Amino acid sequence: MKIRFIALSTIAFVLLSLFVQPANAAKAPKPITSLQDAVNRPTDVSYWAWKKSSDQVLSSSEKAPSFELIVGPNTKLSNPNPKVAFDAVKRLYPTFRHPEKIYAIYYGHKDIEWAQKKYKEIYPSANGQEAKNGCQQIDFCWGASGTINNAGDGILLAAVMTSKPTRNHTSGTLEAHEYTHVVQIGSFFGTPNQGQAMCCIKAFTPWWFAEGGAEFSQHAAIYAKSFTKYSSDRKFWAKDLLANSQKKFTEKWIANFIKPPDTEIWMDSEAQWHLYDLGMLVSEIFTAIKGPGINIQIYEDISDGMTYEQSFEKNFGQSWDSAVLLIAKSISQLVKK
Repeated sequence: MKIRFIALSTIAFVLLSLFVQPANAAKAPKPITSLQDAVNRPTDVSYWAWKKSSDQVLSSSEKAPSFELIVGPNTKLSNPNPKVAFDAVKRLYPTFRHPEKIYAIYYGHKDIEWAQKKYKEIYPSANGQEAKNGCQQIDFCWGASGTINNAGDGILLAAVMTSKPTRNHTSGTLEAHEYTHVVQIGSFFGTPNQGQAMCCIKAFTPWWFAEGGAEFSQHAAIYAKSFTKYSSDRKFWAKDLLANSQKKFTEKWIANFIKPPDTEIWMDSEAQWHLYDLGMLVSEIFTAIKGPGINIQIYEDISDGMTYEQSFEKNFGQSWDSAVLLIAKSISQLVKK
């Protein structure tokens, strides 16, 4: 049985945070300590998720493992210093397993074949289509992925936009997102489920927990020094959900997306992007209550033999079924009616 713990206890976070004011506010909101708190005060959740993460990142001096940057011969980086993002995620999750080495492969549309060859050399399990899938057209060349290989090394494969790169490709949030996947998958290193985790980390939890946890982590890690910047990026990427222009994102819809009868809605071409934004808002609730480590601790528990539902109940003290409606009620109050 592996022994693990969440970095910094919730109590320590709360005590530290009581003395710090949120950006542009005269007084810090009352801490979120339960799902019922998230229902009663949903607008306070994002601050506490950020604050507990910020305390963790800024209190750590950890650095990411050794890093090899591999850039295509015809590719110009839009983020020239990706290691900053890796360091930030290492500080967000300092007590969990990180690889001894990270390989980061960047490529543009002209370097697809080159990138696939390099990727295959480092990740022999590659199916041969990863680079092409991430850069299907010159103007649709922005995909990225993160995993580990058999040796446990971290591997990022990232397409680079030729012109007008998005904020995600310049700020470090893309690297932070994909490196969070490396940490998620790394929980299974050396276990019988390593192979499945390397290709299919979503098989172990609700799909939104993998993508939403990485989405939350990218904002929390990169903008640890500024709640204003964190909030701005969070709102930008969740704008369609929060705007609710078609009035479809009701409490019932959200609850069904969080715990559907099957995975069909998660594969739906229109709904699948909510694995990221809605998943991020659920991760905020988890983090506001338990601190950022909960986003990886659940994977650690699963790698030790628990199910997602068992890990949730162990960490939150209530069943997953009872939590779903409370989470949906909290998030539904954030979207426009």
